[in-house]
Amino acid sequence: MAHNQRNVLMADDDEEDCFLASEAIKATGTEATFSSVKDGLELMTNLLERTRNNPEELPDVILLDLNMPRKHGREVLLEIRSEPRLQHIPIVILTTSEEEEDMIFTRKAGADTFMTKPNTFVEWVELMKSVKECWL
Repeated sequence: MAHNQRNVLMADDDEEDCFLASEAIKATGTEATFSSVKDGLELMTNLLERTRNNPEELPDVILLDLNMPRKHGREVLLEIRSEPRLQHIPIVILTTSEEEEDMIFTRKAGADTFMTKPNTFVEWVELMKSVKECWL
């Protein structure tokens, strides 16, 4: 991985959202590798494997959906924030939820921000510009 190359990891079971996020990051001109996992279980396996084998390849930011199969984002957020080797990674909650209780829970649990998924590609690009400015 190039020294200035940033690493974005998205956990979301919606393949189209992962594709849109990946394309939106490219559209911002960000020098970043983008990878995705389909659920919280896969995310935790991926992160813990990287801490053991390639800690320098831990993501610079995690885009985390709340509603996923096998292990949901709320549970994963708590796990990441309780794992010393992962606590430093910024977590952007990226979900369809607009529920205040989700916003309150994720903020208290240590998420860096809460964003509702965009409806258009232009909005995806704007969201990724914000992610780039804050964490990449």
